[in-house]
Amino acid sequence: MNAEPPSSSALSSLWQQIRAVLDLVLDLSFKRFVTPHLVRMLYVLSLLAALMYAVKWMFSGFWGFIMAPVALLFYLIIARVTVELILAIFRIAEHIAPMADAPVAKSAVKPGSFTDPVK
Repeated sequence: MNAEPPSSSALSSLWQQIRAVLDLVLDLSFKRFVTPHLVRMLYVLSLLAALMYAVKWMFSGFWGFIMAPVALLFYLIIARVTVELILAIFRIAEHIAPMADAPVAKSAVKPGSFTDPVK
């Protein structure tokens, strides 16, 4: 008898993503960033929490019914801009890293050959 439960492709994909994130989190060399992978999941969770809070706030009274959608829209904009800013910073870091490893070009001016025009 086969003791393993049948695996669906969605469950298998989810397990692969969890393993990839765990590999990133447990990477002690810090050569790869975990934040770009986690920020998407945290963004979705924060949007769900904001939506649940807005629905709860809508049923708290008349002003909540009016202000909850406005506050939710404002939160969505702020959350999106924040996530894009975080991802932009990490993309900049990924593009700068190869430049840091590249050898530095030698200067055309030799040390000591520069003459000061002001004497």
